[in-house]
Amino acid sequence: MPCTRSVRSLLVSLSILFIACLAASPAHAQSALTGVVSDQSGGAIGGVSIVVRDVSGVATQAVITDVNGAFSVPALAPGRYEIEAESPLFERTRVVRDVHADRVPDPVRLTMKIAGLIESMVVTGRRVETRLSETPQKIDVIDARDIERSVGSDITDVLKKNSGVDVVQYTGLLSGIGIRGFRPEPSGINKRSLLLVDGRPSGVTNLSTLLLDNVERIEVLKGPASAVYGASAMGGVVNVITRQSRGPLAGGVRVSLGSFDASEFAGRAGGSVSPRVDFDVNGSVFNQRDDIRMGNGETRPATGYKTYDGAARLGADLARSWRVDGKVNAYRGRDINTPGDVFSGLASQGRKNLEHASGDVRLSGQLARHLVSATVYSASEASHTLNVTTSDPADIGFLPYLTFESSLGWAGAQVRDSWGWSRANNLLIGLDYEHVSSESTSYARTGAPQAPFSADSRKNTVGLYAENTLNVNQGRTVVSLGGRVDRIEVKTVDTPLKTNFTPSTTTFTLFNPSIGVKQEIVRGLRAHATAGRAFVPADAGALTGFTSNVFGGREQIIQGNPDLKPEHSVSVDGGIELLTASTHLDVTYFQTAISDRVVSSVLISNPPPPAPIILSAVNTLASHIRGLDVDAARRVNGMVSIFANVTHYFSRREQLPTTGERNILNTATNTVRAGLDVDWRRLSGRLSARYVQGRQDQDFNVLGSPVVDYPAFAVVDVSTTYQVHPRHAVILMVNNLADAHYYEKKGFPLQGASFMLKYRLGR
Repeated sequence: MPCTRSVRSLLVSLSILFIACLAASPAHAQSALTGVVSDQSGGAIGGVSIVVRDVSGVATQAVITDVNGAFSVPALAPGRYEIEAESPLFERTRVVRDVHADRVPDPVRLTMKIAGLIESMVVTGRRVETRLSETPQKIDVIDARDIERSVGSDITDVLKKNSGVDVVQYTGLLSGIGIRGFRPEPSGINKRSLLLVDGRPSGVTNLSTLLLDNVERIEVLKGPASAVYGASAMGGVVNVITRQSRGPLAGGVRVSLGSFDASEFAGRAGGSVSPRVDFDVNGSVFNQRDDIRMGNGETRPATGYKTYDGAARLGADLARSWRVDGKVNAYRGRDINTPGDVFSGLASQGRKNLEHASGDVRLSGQLARHLVSATVYSASEASHTLNVTTSDPADIGFLPYLTFESSLGWAGAQVRDSWGWSRANNLLIGLDYEHVSSESTSYARTGAPQAPFSADSRKNTVGLYAENTLNVNQGRTVVSLGGRVDRIEVKTVDTPLKTNFTPSTTTFTLFNPSIGVKQEIVRGLRAHATAGRAFVPADAGALTGFTSNVFGGREQIIQGNPDLKPEHSVSVDGGIELLTASTHLDVTYFQTAISDRVVSSVLISNPPPPAPIILSAVNTLASHIRGLDVDAARRVNGMVSIFANVTHYFSRREQLPTTGERNILNTATNTVRAGLDVDWRRLSGRLSARYVQGRQDQDFNVLGSPVVDYPAFAVVDVSTTYQVHPRHAVILMVNNLADAHYYEKKGFPLQGASFMLKYRLGR
């Protein structure tokens, strides 16, 4: 497909650039820094993350301690460095060391105190690394331990079980999320929650296809972020941070067997192959051969599938404080059975194949007080849908047959400069460019191609943003103020077989500001507040194009509205955060007002015949959301920690064109997540539960499609790991332990009690 060819050609060009940069980089006199990490009793601590930062706070190296607590940081140029050790079970520890050109640095010994909850470094709030305690936005960090202990196969499962998000999830690998009261969306390029991978657009619209083997952590920013990220960041941003291994080579393999005759084989490797070059590579194959059993004891036909997933990264230090990284990933879903609504029985079964691929190259470094980076990326996503069963007798003899194909493509570039222009101020300036293409084809039962419902389209975006952060009183007072201007061009293009359509183009410009404040009241207790404006543009079909049809002998024209405004929101939030070595508590109130929502196919003109009827899209509707987020966690001792999260909506209402207001669909009044982590000698694990209450949706199986209440449900999961040997582990994961019969989308119940048994060699 065209998107796939563009990805290949981009990656070839970027590979040549990468090799040329590597070959041209100058050599510098550099020294290795070694050390060991232990607890207060002198016992070695393996698996500790060691990060080395220069005097400006820029991370220059990152390694992991081995089973003996030892680490080695290669290729450090002369200068002063901060060495920081971090582990989920211990307080963060830092020391400062000088590296000289004429002698080998003395070994570093770091002693870590047992603790629980520690502050994290995040990148999603400002697009540069910032301490979470100094970030005004509400950000959930789902770290590697959370991912490993969450029972699930893709990012949707991890998000719904670790962060207070709303979910729509179908059997047949289709899902989406909503943040801060916005309705979950499983498809489309103009969503209200933005998904990023390492800070750039993910190229993934269906979250079920984003797997976890290459993920280091996930950051979930709640609240508007268009002032930094542009379109679609109305409810929030999900930023998936991939693995970047440094230090000694390491790897492992994983073999899994589970319910419904499921099996998985996965492997990964990574580390430094020289003082300057490091890599990561991973791959997995999953096959669920049998159909799932639901919580009511019944088998759900047509629910088996296969997936193939892999990624690779290569990075190199070019010179002091300069680095280049390139990575690619690919996903293939094959023979994915897609059962219809349970109401239709066996009459609407389908099957699909899914693909996505992406690649990027990033150059980053430091020039005096400027931390700069440049990224180019490309991505593609495609689907191929078949009918397998039908209630139409005319289809018999053609089944199964291809009914629909679609492809999406992304290509873009990001340039960013973080300038510490004074001791207290940092100015972030950046420029983003993105091109998105959308194409589709429909097919008759005979296999003949026919005109798709929607015309092919293109979207080009240029965004310029700036944000200044004032940090005074040693981080106790933080104030950020920023804004972004986006210039967006949307066009529909000539579409094969769509002969009744005339394409057109429209362009518009938007400005979105934001402000944030975080203030320490007493040690460990901070108040935070943010306000911002965000937007999502209308789809290309609402903005552009001209379609003519004849109904009942009279012409009907559906035309795009080039003056259509993007849907936009104004949001504010405020809260209190308590963070100590063993306790974390955050209570945040938020509210959002949404205006200029789009209504399609509105009657614009209905003159006497034979003049045509004209329909178009208009801005008429509004919505409002008010809610509360509560996050709590406490480490009881060195072995046990507890956590909980509650999201409650006081109101989440949307206007309708003709019938007043209703609750925003597929959003729950209350979502509660709670659990217990245990780390005892060789045994570790998590017991977690998720309770959802107060959702509504339309029932399309009833005349008039009335809004109905979803039943409340609670799902309990268990994951346990037994470390047989430092390099050998047995893992048992039990999904839906209580065998609840539930669904995230009416008519599509999810699996009942099931298990997955895994053997892991290495890490």
